[in-house]
Amino acid sequence: MESLPVPRTSPVPFLRRPLPLLILLLLALATALVTVPAAGAAEVRGEENVVVAADEVVDDDLYVTGGSVVVDGTVRGDLLVAAGTVTINGTVEGDLMAAARTVVIEGTVGDDARVAGQVLLLGEQARVADDLVAAGYSVETRPGAEIGGDVLLGAYQALLGGTIDGEVTAGAAALALAGAIGGNVQADVGSTDATGAAWAPTTGVAVPRVDPGLTLTDAARLDGDLSYRSGTEATIAPGAEIAGDVVHEQVAVEEEPAGPAGPLALLIAGLRRFVTLFLAGLLALWLLPRTVAGAAGTLRSRPWLSLGWGALTIVGTAVAVVAVLVVAVLLAVALGWLTLAGLAAAAVVTGVVLDLVLVLGLVLAVALLAPVVVGLTAGGLLLRDRAPAGFGRRAFALALGLLVYVLLRAVPFLGPVVALLVALLGVGALVVWAGDAARRSRARRRADRGRGGGAGTSPGDPQRSGSQLAGVQQSRAQDTGSWPAGHEQHPTAGPPRTGPSPGQPLHGNPPHERPSEGPRTQGPPQQARPPWAGEAPARRLPPEPPR
Repeated sequence: MESLPVPRTSPVPFLRRPLPLLILLLLALATALVTVPAAGAAEVRGEENVVVAADEVVDDDLYVTGGSVVVDGTVRGDLLVAAGTVTINGTVEGDLMAAARTVVIEGTVGDDARVAGQVLLLGEQARVADDLVAAGYSVETRPGAEIGGDVLLGAYQALLGGTIDGEVTAGAAALALAGAIGGNVQADVGSTDATGAAWAPTTGVAVPRVDPGLTLTDAARLDGDLSYRSGTEATIAPGAEIAGDVVHEQVAVEEEPAGPAGPLALLIAGLRRFVTLFLAGLLALWLLPRTVAGAAGTLRSRPWLSLGWGALTIVGTAVAVVAVLVVAVLLAVALGWLTLAGLAAAAVVTGVVLDLVLVLGLVLAVALLAPVVVGLTAGGLLLRDRAPAGFGRRAFALALGLLVYVLLRAVPFLGPVVALLVALLGVGALVVWAGDAARRSRARRRADRGRGGGAGTSPGDPQRSGSQLAGVQQSRAQDTGSWPAGHEQHPTAGPPRTGPSPGQPLHGNPPHERPSEGPRTQGPPQQARPPWAGEAPARRLPPEPPR
């Protein structure tokens, strides 16, 4: 039967991109931490180089973090380790749960082994009493290695030698069976005409070369059935023995039509980028007009500060992602040591979620918001309108700036440099504007609190100082008699009220007689007070002359 062509990629979806693989490794580590049984006591070690000597015996569970971890002695309980390299030469009587760049097992694991990393190796003296769960770039079990249970793996390539008593379930672009397997084999593999990996890790452990697709060597012995999905048939050596049936499920994947090449491809890619950024910019101008306009104004006024803060923000976010993961792991280890397995699981899940939020926020800021801010700024400068007002004017400036950005991105060698500068400037402008906005908000809240107490304004408020000065001036004018004597205006009062003149005693004239008209200075008429201003201040009377 003729095989249908398949894409030259791994058939396992999570192996096609590095980010899903990283998430898989994090989830594998989280699963390992969640499944840690609550123990009465445990030993925790955290150093750059951790070594369990050959004559050392750890009577309980051992939790280890470090750069390099070597176990030559015996661990009576479980071993949970997160490090750069892990080497097991001794004995772990419980479960092994390891996440590292390189994991090498040359000793004995008394129960399950759950490992995640770049290179995973079971040497000739390795013994795993129960199941092996592995995720990584390369998984290898050499001749002589023994696994007493099932094997579940997901990797780019895997070479299974030695002896496996249980079943094998694998997903890999390249899988080679070169040992004895006591159960069935179910595999999802790539095609034999697929190209090899363009990237391989650099470690101190030799990584074998495994051809793409499924391969059974002369040393392969299968006591069960072989069932696999692939675009092409497996390569089975004449000396391989399969006791059961062989079932090949053909993967029928239609080839994607060849896209345009040359200048037309560049034009289409640029058009897609322009439409994507312009739609994202319109949405930002509609939902976040103050943020986008404020960041653009910050970029115009302080470009170098924005550039520096952009670089600091991107680097700081990357450091924060690693720090959150390390803190979550250490916190989970500490909580597990305190027999608080539920809180340990919550700490790990919280750390993973925070990392995903940080990564997603940084990606959105770099890929969408930064070009929009820089595009709006550049468009305003080209239109000689540094601060475009109105949605239509801003949209036109944004379109003009994004057009220039897309054209520069299409220039060879210059495009990546422009993309980097735009990312740094845009992210930095957003960060600087957010900091300024936070400071203004704090200052406004402090001012509001000051005005809310006492007489209504803070002691240093200019409005209060002005009102006090006006009150003082008005009192002085009344004291000097610059207003008409005997009259007090009120907005709701009728005719002016009469009263004693400045030079007349209070008991001099009866109420029905008018005071004597004397020379007095005519001042400006008193203005009507609004209803909310309260009663007018009482007019001071001069002291009564001595009798």
